[in-house]
Amino acid sequence: MKKRNIFVLSLLAGLGLPAAAQTDSTGIAFVDQTIDVGAQKTFSREQSTASVSVITSDNVDKRTAKNIGNSIIGQGNGLMTLDGTGTYYVQNPTFYIRGLQSLSTSTPLILVDGVEREISVVTPEDVESVTILKDAAATALYGYKGANGAVLVTTKRGKYNSNEMSVHYDHLINYQTNRPKFVNGATYAAAINEALANEGKAPRYDANAINAFQSGQYPFQYPSVDWVDETFRHHGVTNKVGVDFTGGGERFRYYTALNLLSDKGFIKSPNETEGYSTQDKYVRGNLRVNLDIDLTPTTMLKVNLSGLLSEVSQPGQQATLWSNIYNLPSAAFPIKSEEDDWGGNSTWAGTLNPVGLSTDAAYYKIHERGLFADMTLTQDLSSWIKGLGFFLKLGYDTYSTLYEDHSKTFVYGSYPAVWTDGVFSKGTYFSGGERTEMAKSAATSTFARRLVAAGGLTFDRTIGDHSV
Repeated sequence: MKKRNIFVLSLLAGLGLPAAAQTDSTGIAFVDQTIDVGAQKTFSREQSTASVSVITSDNVDKRTAKNIGNSIIGQGNGLMTLDGTGTYYVQNPTFYIRGLQSLSTSTPLILVDGVEREISVVTPEDVESVTILKDAAATALYGYKGANGAVLVTTKRGKYNSNEMSVHYDHLINYQTNRPKFVNGATYAAAINEALANEGKAPRYDANAINAFQSGQYPFQYPSVDWVDETFRHHGVTNKVGVDFTGGGERFRYYTALNLLSDKGFIKSPNETEGYSTQDKYVRGNLRVNLDIDLTPTTMLKVNLSGLLSEVSQPGQQATLWSNIYNLPSAAFPIKSEEDDWGGNSTWAGTLNPVGLSTDAAYYKIHERGLFADMTLTQDLSSWIKGLGFFLKLGYDTYSTLYEDHSKTFVYGSYPAVWTDGVFSKGTYFSGGERTEMAKSAATSTFARRLVAAGGLTFDRTIGDHSV
């Protein structure tokens, strides 16, 4: 048996770099960073074995996001985020901690200042930190509700013996990138014929129709409409303005903030009808007051008040414009017929016409109202037993949405094409739908009220080298 020796040359390279202690965005050493897992107690990294990520205020308020949920997308180790789609109002992310945990629900517990609330009601400007609790040690206090992890949102507090005021204004120009591009009428007609031929069926469009699509000679009977460009413009505008006051005295602290937001969407022609706009619009106002009062040297009262008012306006009939565009081919019908009705026919109803819906179906509004209040009283009982304490938390939330439906319908139609020995003519006019007056209905869509009460004893004492 012959043997062959194979020699392999390898090169090993090394690089040495100076190292420094890990710090967070505020410059605090990682081991000294404080974390809050609940129960009125904070720990340093050195003291805790729980798996926790902390996102500080320096990071959560840099994106001009509409709420803190949108602001922390992509931040925090272990926090997976799926961004929402649709209009500005419904673009709220979905969170998962360390991936999907079950087949039923995997969304984590959300707490705002210790009270279970929707993360979408909190503005980024009001947030001091977001703490992500990822393992059993971190979420043990929350029982089964913390099975999928927990996200703790802590809002800003006042400062002793100071007075500060801050004003901010953000102006954004939003741009639609990677807009879908659909085939033109001629390509669509050829593809439909090919698909039918593969099934052994007769073609839908004959040679005369294919030539008409290609030449564009009869645009009302053989259209090629770019529904994306005809329905939407490329840019939208968002404005945010806010003012906050921070300060306090020797026994009193306060944080007060007022934030206003306005967003106008991408509808291309929203002002075709005098008296109202069909633009996708979202307007919101948030007011927050956080108070810390030292009632006695051993008694502290925290009060958090937050209010929310918003209004959403969108095209009438709650039209799903993007869904219609994806379902409507460019060759279906023209934007408008020769009789100046909106385009539509017996095959493709004019109720799918995204241009008609975005300009002539009036509008639909949603009003959002919310009041969120909580109070925490803490009492140091060290005069009885050193390290003993007591806390009582009360919370009251009320939230509702109301709708105003001012939608209306419109007439649509078109002339079909008739070919006789290669000669084009128009057939009998098809008409559908009806023109109605604007609706005037309004009602409460959702209403929720929550009362929270919690209390307990705390014990925190250091004996020698040990802490309890």
